[in-house]
Amino acid sequence: MSEGRNDDFGRFLYIVTVTGLVVTVLGLGGIWYYFNYGTLPIPNVPNPQKMLTTRNVLGPNQVMLYYTRDGKTLSGVVAELDPNVVTPTDRARNIVTLLLEGRSSLGLRSTIPSGTKLRSVFVADGLLVVNLSKEFVNNLSADSDQELLAVYSLVNSLLFNIETVDGVQLLVEGEKVPTLRGTVDLEHPLVANQAITRAL
Repeated sequence: MSEGRNDDFGRFLYIVTVTGLVVTVLGLGGIWYYFNYGTLPIPNVPNPQKMLTTRNVLGPNQVMLYYTRDGKTLSGVVAELDPNVVTPTDRARNIVTLLLEGRSSLGLRSTIPSGTKLRSVFVADGLLVVNLSKEFVNNLSADSDQELLAVYSLVNSLLFNIETVDGVQLLVEGEKVPTLRGTVDLEHPLVANQAITRAL
């Protein structure tokens, strides 16, 4: 009888051990997948110290523009502005124009939906208002990562390089839109999002 109990206990111990190992392996696999392929929520938290430090090493006509390589994060690259750019509004217009033109070197590409045009841009009381064409919404894929990249490529590039503005309000055909695809709230001014950027 005692021997039977020992066999039962041995089986029970074996099952518990195997189950524990399977759960551990699956859990570790799930964590690995989540951090490599999953979508993490990105808070709208600027990092002024990091932005200021990098900005200080740029020349007067140089800017840090944000593109993507992997389709999930933004990478900054230095670009040259038109030497005739003087005012914050002119600077913003030049930055947005460069982003709309896209980039193919260094394996980077624009996150802005194709066909998007800049309708207008102006600065008022520390707020930068950027008015884009309907293609900014219509030509964007239904992917939360792409929405984040498209929005923060613009916002980060503008706020990083224009010291006199504190936020960016994006408009589409002159109107506020709730979101592009349900992820980023566009009804209110946006601040920089350093959490979505990575080094080249």
